[in-house]
Amino acid sequence: MVYPTERTLDEPADLLAPHPEADTVVVVRSAYDLDGPGLRAADRERPDAVRSLSWADLAATLGAPVPWWPTVLRRADHLTGWRPGDDPRPVTVRTDPPWEALYALAATEPAGSPVRHACYTIGHRIRAEAAEAATRQTLQLRTWIARRVTPFPMVFPAVPDPTDPGLDEVATDDIVGAGLAELCARTDEVALECLEHVSAWSGSEDLPYGGTFRLTRRNPTRAAAEWINRLSEVPATALHLLEEADHEIVGTFVDPVTGGPVVAVKGRHTSRDDREISYIGRAPKRLPAGSVLKEIILDTPIWVRTADRTVHPVPAMDAPGLNWGYSGSGPHTLAECVGRLLDDGAAPAVTYEDDGRAAEPGLTALFSREHPSGTRFTRRQLEQARRTP
Repeated sequence: MVYPTERTLDEPADLLAPHPEADTVVVVRSAYDLDGPGLRAADRERPDAVRSLSWADLAATLGAPVPWWPTVLRRADHLTGWRPGDDPRPVTVRTDPPWEALYALAATEPAGSPVRHACYTIGHRIRAEAAEAATRQTLQLRTWIARRVTPFPMVFPAVPDPTDPGLDEVATDDIVGAGLAELCARTDEVALECLEHVSAWSGSEDLPYGGTFRLTRRNPTRAAAEWINRLSEVPATALHLLEEADHEIVGTFVDPVTGGPVVAVKGRHTSRDDREISYIGRAPKRLPAGSVLKEIILDTPIWVRTADRTVHPVPAMDAPGLNWGYSGSGPHTLAECVGRLLDDGAAPAVTYEDDGRAAEPGLTALFSREHPSGTRFTRRQLEQARRTP
């Protein structure tokens, strides 16, 4: 029997060759059938005749109830060491991204340092989320089995290990933010690896800056040109290298207004001139305190000009996206964002937790209509649209 840790290991016929001692390979799939987690089998004599199995048939063949592990508890030593009749054993969760790298970096940092607290806190969150998922999956199966009329021959050999060496190091969000800001400014490979894991787990939610945006140096709009021309070149940091690992980096910069990192890459678009330069930046999560919206500029990215005539990328996260020109989530989110900025120029970016789809019907109607790229809406026009039913 094979319990995959990755979705790519779902086909039993592909696993006959690596296991020449087996006459039959049975794979426990991540998808569920009517009979519980899916079982697929392939025989060496007829490897192409893949068939489905029921847990009852498999238990009859084995002569004992069949074990099932949640994916995050599938550690090789426990799977291969388990024997029928063993009591359930605590198993340390496996996660993607792995929590281990964050804990390893944290252990090298001085006690009480923000970086140490940030890595332990996010690593703990990753672990806890995986443990909760495993517990929930097991409970759902147990409940389902208990409701069945006929016995269901499944046993549960593992439970999440509650022991967590990072639990006592969990810190508040402001300390975590300070620690990640320090990590972003470092230049070592370990810092970059940990930022990759943080980004893979929560996108820009935990990072000091918001979602990424991209624009080219070729024929920039006025707002984009203003932004490009104010960039200051700086040495590459871990946060710079996080942006575009798959492309040739030709420059690393910082936006002196927001402090956001910017990477210049060459040849990002295969259908264009391979010498074309693209800029990849990060939007702010909020504008400086005291900012006052003067106008919104529909572009890529969408810009906001403040009363001091400074142009900023609109505060944005990785998601939900901001857009215009159709009836959908993009215009709804942009309307909520602009409504916030009209009330408070330093309002935070919109997240999925913010349910404001009906909060700005006038602005939503405005942004749902088609407008040419580069269209500008003054504060007066936006306030008027906001008052329009």
